[in-house]
Amino acid sequence: MTTYATLAARYADAFDSVAHGERAREAGRHLPFAALGELQAAGFGKVGVPEDAGGEGGGSETVLRLLMDLAARDVNTAHVWRSHLVFIATAMDQAPARRERWLRHIVDGDWAGSALAERAGGAAPGRAATLASRDEGGTWVVRGQKYYATGSAFATWTAATVGIEGADLVSRRNSKRAGGAVREPDRAVAVVRVRQPRVGIKDDWDGFGQRLTATGSVVLDDAAAEELLEVPRQDGPVPVLMEATLLALQAGIGRAALTEGTQLLRQRRRTFNTGTAALPKDDPQLLEIMGQLAGRQAAAELMVREIGRLLDEGQDGADGAGPAEADVVAASAEAMAAAYRAQAVVPEAVLEVCTRIFDTLGASATSATLRLDRHWRNARTLATHDPAAFKVRMAGDWLVNGTPPTAYTSAGEVPEGD
Repeated sequence: MTTYATLAARYADAFDSVAHGERAREAGRHLPFAALGELQAAGFGKVGVPEDAGGEGGGSETVLRLLMDLAARDVNTAHVWRSHLVFIATAMDQAPARRERWLRHIVDGDWAGSALAERAGGAAPGRAATLASRDEGGTWVVRGQKYYATGSAFATWTAATVGIEGADLVSRRNSKRAGGAVREPDRAVAVVRVRQPRVGIKDDWDGFGQRLTATGSVVLDDAAAEELLEVPRQDGPVPVLMEATLLALQAGIGRAALTEGTQLLRQRRRTFNTGTAALPKDDPQLLEIMGQLAGRQAAAELMVREIGRLLDEGQDGADGAGPAEADVVAASAEAMAAAYRAQAVVPEAVLEVCTRIFDTLGASATSATLRLDRHWRNARTLATHDPAAFKVRMAGDWLVNGTPPTAYTSAGEVPEGD
């Protein structure tokens, strides 16, 4: 695997370019098409693809570190990359021919977004209101409406979870290799080209944070699907990566807030008669707050890296065949437990950094020009994606009873009367 230091140096200029204008984009709600285009032109989309498939060969820990780095510069652009990373992981989880075909698309410069969640009022948990069926020519077509479709507006392809009408999707794994777990035959991931007449992208995300990710609706009106992929297995690395990348985004936000707050404190000349030093940067009470926040932030980043390290260990043990599959499952469970433990620390730590940084400054820090509030808004929005309480409960169940954590795979509305 290519080292973090190598890739961080290789894409340093591209990251700096993304950071330029981030605050102005936030102020004017300008989607980061240009920023993402520079990353694509630099070849950044293939960072998570293995070297033997033509990619950069960044392992899980390296990818999570780079995601934190990018989020510290522009969390909206980083969130778009997160959807792309999940697609790469999904492609890696397919049969060899499909895996090779889709990784080649990525290496050639294609970008992927996600369309996994049903629009409000859609299906119950575990069921898909968006459906795929064969048309008269035998092409898979998809109809339905998705929401939280992060990154799809910027992408070549969007990955939509679908229910299947009229056909079964055969799993490539038998029950032995899957450890007794067979994938659901009536659900799949449809890969749909975004630029076609029967796909509509709406930037109707109205959240107070993550406003520049195009996390809105995708309308599929019998849109042609290039292929149906298998839903990633629940006990494999893909759900872990989905969890870890959300935590990495939050950790990147915390770093950005701490960095900006530190710069403002160093520069600050205005003080109070109740302070204990001539300059705020020398005030021991303010320095104590900064030390506490630095500790919280460091803990958050280390916990994210630990998840990646465990995923890498599982991948290292999967080089052979047969019994090594069990090692992957065990490593994924360990990594998921680490991700759920991190849910007890990372969101709270990051939100504390984004809030208490104002305690070291004055009322001038609330200026709309500085837009320091964007860090809290973005962190709070990301922290609501999956309720941390459910994850922390499962971390405790793993610790006390050895119960493997359950991956988040769907959401929906409970039917009336249940």
